[in-house]
Amino acid sequence: MEDNGLDQTEDSLRDADAAGRIRARMLLALGAFVLVWVFADGLLIWGDLPNQIPTHFGGGGVPNSWGAKNAFNVFGPLVMGAIILLAMALLRYRPRWYNFPGKEKAARLPLEQQAHVYAPLQESLAWLGSGEAIAMSLLSRQMWAAALLQRHGISPVVFVVPTVVGIGAVILGSVATSRRLRALGE
Repeated sequence: MEDNGLDQTEDSLRDADAAGRIRARMLLALGAFVLVWVFADGLLIWGDLPNQIPTHFGGGGVPNSWGAKNAFNVFGPLVMGAIILLAMALLRYRPRWYNFPGKEKAARLPLEQQAHVYAPLQESLAWLGSGEAIAMSLLSRQMWAAALLQRHGISPVVFVVPTVVGIGAVILGSVATSRRLRALGE
């Protein structure tokens, strides 16, 4: 059997795609774990929270709006984080819903090639979902600390950094997906 290097390249790409799927699962699991952990922590401190909870923070992270202590105000960010995480996890299985240059061309490829083309974007969605789940979890923790007067407010970095990482991952995933699609056309 002749080894022309092409088979090695295809094998290494398959291995890279498989590693990306494993990373995506681990990221999604991490995001889910953090959400559950922070939710459990919220249940434990529920009785200690005051009747008024900060519900909005100004540019410097200082609370500028307060609301009644209820499930929505206390756990709302966690629910949003869970919805985003679930949406990104499900979107990984619906490549037809992706929007990127060359989408129509990708849809006409055989399924094995489609899987290869979409792999970077699928992993990037896991980065975004996990990043947002962690951001909402950290936001909740800081929100509760502000309510308990343990903090003056929240750090915008807590929300901004995971969001920027997630969006950056989606941009990189989209570029890699487009490059893979172009490479198949050559």
